[in-house]
This record gives sequence, C-alpha cells and structure tokens, in this order.
Amino acid sequence: MTDKTRFYYEARSLSVYYFANAAWNVVRNSQSYLRGIEDLLGDMQALTLMRPFHRFTNLHHFLSGIIREIVEEEVGELDFQKPRLLGQFLSVYAVAHTATDLEDEERFYDFASESDRYHDALDELTDEVFHVLFNDVQFLEHFNRLCADYIGNSGFGGELRTKAGTLKRVAIPVWAQRAIFHRDKGECRQCKTSVASTINQAESERYDHIIPLAGFGANDVTNLQLLCERCNGRKSALLVSVSPMYPKAILPR
Repeated sequence: MTDKTRFYYEARSLSVYYFANAAWNVVRNSQSYLRGIEDLLGDMQALTLMRPFHRFTNLHHFLSGIIREIVEEEVGELDFQKPRLLGQFLSVYAVAHTATDLEDEERFYDFASESDRYHDALDELTDEVFHVLFNDVQFLEHFNRLCADYIGNSGFGGELRTKAGTLKRVAIPVWAQRAIFHRDKGECRQCKTSVASTINQAESERYDHIIPLAGFGANDVTNLQLLCERCNGRKSALLVSVSPMYPKAILPR
C-alpha cells in the first residue's frame, strides 16, 4: 500500500495563526519592516523570487525567514531567562536537545548548526503556516505585489527576463494547476462560475497571474488564481484586485 503521509502536513498547533498574523503585518506594513524585508526579498534574494514554479514557493522562502526570526527571538536572553516559545517549539516538534543547549546564545547556535532535526522542524512549521495563508488570496495579492516590486527593481536574472525586463512566460506545471484548481474549488474566483470540465465540458479554466507578468509578477503558484475564459479575457494584463468572496463552509437555508 502506498504511503500517503507525504501528501499531508501535520498540524502541530504551535501558535500557527500568530506566525501567520506576523507575516500579514510584515506584508501590509512593509515600510515598517524594511530591514527585514530587504534581508528576505531584496538584493540577490530577488533571484529566488524569479525562479519559475518552484515547490518551495516564494511564500515558503519568505515565511521561513520570519518564522526563524520569531522562534529565535529569545536566544539573546538565554543567559537571563528560560525561553518560552523556543522551548515550546523544540518540544512540540520533537527536536532532541539538552538543557546545556539552551544555556546561552553561543551554545544554542552551536546546537542549531549541528541539528538537522532543528532545521527540518522549522521547515515543517513553515509549511503549516504556508497552508493557512495559501488559502487567503487577498494576502497573496499583497505578498505578490511586494515580490513584484523587488523583481522590477532588481538588476539580476537577465536570462529569465524579456527585453522589457519582465519575467518570461513559462508553462504552468500540472502540480501548480492542480493546487490552484483545488484551492479555488473549481470555480472562477471573479464571477464564481464553475469551470470544472468534468461537470461542464463547455467550460475551460484559465490559470491567471494575480500580479500580471507585465507588472513584474512572478511565475509562482502563490501568484495564480483560477478564472473562467470570459473573466480571464477581460482581465488580460491588467492589475485587477482579487475577489474578496469565499464560499461558506456551511450554507444558509
């Protein structure tokens, strides 16, 4: 029997919405966090944003930096107090460590550099937060606007760009199409028409860049939405805000 666990992530419930909210605040108030944003997305990091359709998405890359910074925020205080969030993280994610590893900053970073499990645990937490935010398409719009600013202002990645400096259009891989179709529940995000071809063969889906390539949008699964043929034709290369409407889990009478 095939092991299906690789198709699932485990919800560990370690303040996931706290981390998601921190990411929201950074994206919505990027000027207030300019130094951190530059470290995560700026300068040479822009090349990471320009990779076409990587499974470790631009949002994973962004979240991993924020999450590590929050988890390790108490490290500088290890000489004076016991870490609360860091200690919870190590316990919940079953990261083997000793009391000595948390005695001071130097010992902790020695431990962190040698512990593969510590880095795997950070990746697991990143993936959990990713799956919360991936379903919030309005957040993804704001996030991808931020990415587009760095792509547009970067002088790197010439081989990935058109003559106009925008990213070249590439084929959207099947795994990305499936992820978007599943997230958007087989309907056009704009007009809510079903585009499930298994139900209605006359309908066809379009995988649209939320921030258009012409506006320095990225070839990233977080920058895609499902549109019907009509809405996709109307939007074309325009920058149109995503719909704030989501289907209710429990339908009214």
